[in-house]
Amino acid sequence: MASLADVLKPIDRSDGRRTAVEVYETLQQSILSGQLKPGTIVSQVELAKTLNVSRTPVREAMRMLQEGGLLVGEPNYRSRVVGFDPVDIEALYIKRLALESLGVAITTKRMTPALLDELREVILALESEDAHDVFEQWQKLHRRLHRLIVAEAGEVLANELEQLELRSERYQSAYKGAHLVGWWQRGEAEHREMFQAMSNGNASLAAELAARHLARTALELLAALAPEYDTSRLRSCLSFSIAGANAA
Repeated sequence: MASLADVLKPIDRSDGRRTAVEVYETLQQSILSGQLKPGTIVSQVELAKTLNVSRTPVREAMRMLQEGGLLVGEPNYRSRVVGFDPVDIEALYIKRLALESLGVAITTKRMTPALLDELREVILALESEDAHDVFEQWQKLHRRLHRLIVAEAGEVLANELEQLELRSERYQSAYKGAHLVGWWQRGEAEHREMFQAMSNGNASLAAELAARHLARTALELLAALAPEYDTSRLRSCLSFSIAGANAA
């Protein structure tokens, strides 16, 4: 397993608060990308030395990562990167199913021509060879798509969903080598169907399609990473989200 020094590089030091944010972003990206593997020990002392910063911003960054569910342990001592937990996958996607379908319904009803054009551009970019060839590029565009489809649901909800998307990405990164045949095509078809419903102003259908898209992703992740896990709660949440979408 790679050490912190193998993965991380020193960062430029600035004011204390900004340094804490830089440490947080550096660690977050390393965890989400899979460079820091599940179970990796993160020592406050070693981290401060590796990044060439004081222990104060490191302590703050580790606290933020614990709150975000990426580290577990004591921020003043040693923590470790959270493993691939099917309970966490389920909880993430249950939240996303309920909240994102609501956000999509609200955004569809408040859709503007400019937002629709931007959404179309992102969907086309996701279908490009560049996105297919470079997983990191696909992730960046996919993250943007999911931000846009809830853009009119309010900043607080959109930000919360963005954080849930980021936490989901570490599982997508782990799963990218084990996708079922045709996973690109299924995802692209679902994106286009959702876009069409949103462009037609059909909030109920768009919300239902968003819920089904997330549920399929979650079920495939669980099938690959924890094949014996009971997915009945996730399926119940999908039924609940669809019923709510049809009432939108």
